[in-house]
Amino acid sequence: MQKKKEKAFLIGVHWKSEDKALTNESMKELQNLAATAEVEIISEFIQSLEKPKTATYIGTGKLTEIKNKAKKSDVHTLIFNNNLSPSQSRNISDITHCNVVDRTELILDIFARHARTKQAKLQVELAQLEYAYTKLKRKWKHLSRIQGGIGFRGPGETQIEVDRREIQKKMTALKAKLQNIETISRTKRKHRKNILSLALVGYTNAGKSTLFNLLTKEKRYTANKLFATLDAKTRAFFIAKNQRLIITDTIGFIRKLPHRLVKSFHSTLLEVLEADLLLHVVDISQPNLFELIAAVNDVLEEIAVDEKNVLMVFNKIDRIEGVHFKFIKKKLMLEYPDHVFISAKTGDGLERLQQKISTFIQRSKIKIQLEIPFKLPKLLAFVHENAEILQQENHEQKQIYKIKANIDRQLLSTVKKQIEEFKLRERINEI
Repeated sequence: MQKKKEKAFLIGVHWKSEDKALTNESMKELQNLAATAEVEIISEFIQSLEKPKTATYIGTGKLTEIKNKAKKSDVHTLIFNNNLSPSQSRNISDITHCNVVDRTELILDIFARHARTKQAKLQVELAQLEYAYTKLKRKWKHLSRIQGGIGFRGPGETQIEVDRREIQKKMTALKAKLQNIETISRTKRKHRKNILSLALVGYTNAGKSTLFNLLTKEKRYTANKLFATLDAKTRAFFIAKNQRLIITDTIGFIRKLPHRLVKSFHSTLLEVLEADLLLHVVDISQPNLFELIAAVNDVLEEIAVDEKNVLMVFNKIDRIEGVHFKFIKKKLMLEYPDHVFISAKTGDGLERLQQKISTFIQRSKIKIQLEIPFKLPKLLAFVHENAEILQQENHEQKQIYKIKANIDRQLLSTVKKQIEEFKLRERINEI
């Protein structure tokens, strides 16, 4: 039996100082978020205001209208396109007799539905608790406030403090668990530190997971909805012979992504922090793609990776055609010199993307001559696996392999270190 969907009204505000088109785009995104949360949208309300009302965010007249329509439509949930203060949520609920959900709470609900791994579940739970903590003030209005005080005295606040301590205790435990996972993840990354790493970033539903599957031959879950995948996934793949790379698919970004979510998903985003190259995947069919690019860049700046090497991957070219495609393509080429146009769905442009990645790899490599002792066969195998061998000569008399190769700068330091350590051990043994 199919579960009955929760009915809801969507409520937004058009600030008179802003473009109406931005409000409409934001409300469309709220519709997508609500659909992803499996909510049945009955109606939508937008009020024009100079600034938010202190007590109720929107006008009481509009709230009364919403209350009456909610009663007629049997709607018990109101979803706001902005974040509300605890008192605003309470006042709106008192007037309308409805459950009040703000934008962050809706996103958190979606994250809770889609979290699959232990790490993602812990991260979502932490974000939910942190948000719940900010909502506690004056929540227990049913308790009398005998001693008064501004916010924190009286019996009601005693219950608040009990809940605050419980939440803080849980948050501390969750942070400790996430720290352990992060430590394990860092150890794993150390083992592959000599391999060039890529990270897919982009607005949610831009096609990152589809591209990840295309490059790695994986079958990661994909869907035409926001935040279809939350868990970072890392796989090795080859661009060409001796060009083994690590690629990570990360959580999708969104405009007004709650700061506490960015903070809670810090351990997942470490893959982005440590990547050598970011593939910023953009849905080229979106009419507001420049705003979406800016939203992703804002998050990258927030986690301090805005100075990384970035290749713009304009995806879903199969969805646009003709004059419009030529116009937008020309504009994007001028704006973003490092770019490629692809369709992760059809595979069109994949070869060009691989060439772009190979070009980046070549830029990060230098030509070098190495002398690897015969007694270091594992090091020789490592160089063959991770470098482009141009020439190799075997010198029996000196017991060395003379190699000319193109090798990554980071790898070179590791190779040289092992050779120097071997020579030092040999000199010590001679003594």
